[in-house]
Amino acid sequence: MIRTFLRGLLLIALAVTFPAEAATRYWALQGVVFADGRTAAGSFGYDDTTNQVTTWNIRVQGGSGYQPFTYLPGNSVPVNGGVGITGGFVYFFEFTAMEGTGGERRLWLSVKLRLDGAVSSQPLYLVDPLAPLGYYYAYERKPGAEPDRKIVAGSIDLVPFPPPVGLVDVIEFYHAGLGHYFMSSDPPEIAGLDTGYFPGWTRTGESFKAYATGSSAGATMNPVCRYFKWPVGGVTTHFYSANGYECWLVDDLFGAEWVIESDNVFQIDLPDMATGACPGGTVPVYRLWNGVLPTNHRYTTSLAVRANMIALGWVPEGYGPIGVAMCAVP
Repeated sequence: MIRTFLRGLLLIALAVTFPAEAATRYWALQGVVFADGRTAAGSFGYDDTTNQVTTWNIRVQGGSGYQPFTYLPGNSVPVNGGVGITGGFVYFFEFTAMEGTGGERRLWLSVKLRLDGAVSSQPLYLVDPLAPLGYYYAYERKPGAEPDRKIVAGSIDLVPFPPPVGLVDVIEFYHAGLGHYFMSSDPPEIAGLDTGYFPGWTRTGESFKAYATGSSAGATMNPVCRYFKWPVGGVTTHFYSANGYECWLVDDLFGAEWVIESDNVFQIDLPDMATGACPGGTVPVYRLWNGVLPTNHRYTTSLAVRANMIALGWVPEGYGPIGVAMCAVP
């Protein structure tokens, strides 16, 4: 593929000396639109002393072909440098998620000038008209799902601060008539459950804390996807995961039955996938499955609740020997 070939030939390091006063600056995506109507929003931090992307939280959604997705430090890796174009080169910032899997995603952003504070806004859609087939330097790619989604409008603008850190309460509800559990961090939805707009649901008293969608991302932060299952016998259910690959698998394997409602209902840490250990200072969230139809999952931070559900025949899921699905804020 010509794009891959050119990138391999022309990738160059940014061996440039920056001013001593340089520091991390934060850049927000403004009005970014893809050719298929997809949009991107969010920001990233860039330290022009070390020439490194330091943090990022970029969400792409809408359009056609790809599921919505949020690039965060817990699920993606940044690379930045320069790439040649006719008569010069551009600076690029690429974010790769789930590399080497069927769910791999790559977001490529590029600008003409260094992000060193000399400019406060730059357009993102840059095209080399003399390159074979034209060469877009701002796009999202999902290998095996051609064509690339090209960015046709938008800019990155210098902003004074990263996004704020916000916390949300993830509240659990129970429906006695269905024998099903459900959790939500969305205030209007919680209000609807509390007031009976969605009848039959009551709070269990169980909850945990997570980071709000769009919060400034920590080094291990992941978005949590939420899927809705088409009714079985008139009963619906939901599924949540902080693992981007698992989110992709639900759509890839069961897309006829499960519909994604959001790629990022809240943000949270993911445990070690081998041991189930959570990062220091976080609280394990255990996932259990009822193992029957209509299917249902329960998420809890309580070992006592976990033991009780297993005694009732529920199956532990997640990572490590006891099935940790995610790691909550203490």
